[in-house]
Amino acid sequence: MTDVTIRGIDDEIYRRFSAEARNRGIAIGKLVTQAMSNLLEVKPMENYKIENIDEELIVSKNDLESLLKPVIFKNISKLTFTGDVDGPTFIAYVEKIHNIEELKVPDTLTKLLILAKSKNVGKIIKDNESK
Repeated sequence: MTDVTIRGIDDEIYRRFSAEARNRGIAIGKLVTQAMSNLLEVKPMENYKIENIDEELIVSKNDLESLLKPVIFKNISKLTFTGDVDGPTFIAYVEKIHNIEELKVPDTLTKLLILAKSKNVGKIIKDNESK
C-alpha cells in the first residue's frame, strides 16, 4: 500500500466523503481506493480539442459526425454551427464550448442546450440562416 498526501481537496467534498466512509464502516483510504478503481474501469473520456483559432470556424453536421467522438471547442474568435446541426447531433458531438468571442448557432438549438455546454462565450447569435 502506498501512502499519499493530496492537496487542494475541497473542504465540503472531503467532509461528505469522510461521512460516507463512516456510514459504510470503512476507512477513508479504502473508499478512495474503491473510487479510483471505479474511475479506471470506466472507459476513458475520449474527445477532440479544437482550439486557439483567431478566425471564423464554420462547423457542419457532417464535420461533427465525421469525428465519431465529442469535440471541445476552445479559444476561438468566431464559431459558427451550420443550420443542419440539430439537437441530437449537438448533444452527441459537442462536449464543451469555452472562451468563444462570438457563437452563431441555428434557431433549432435551444438556448439552454447551448448554455449547458458553454462557458465564457461573449455573444450568442441564433440564426435560421446559419452558413
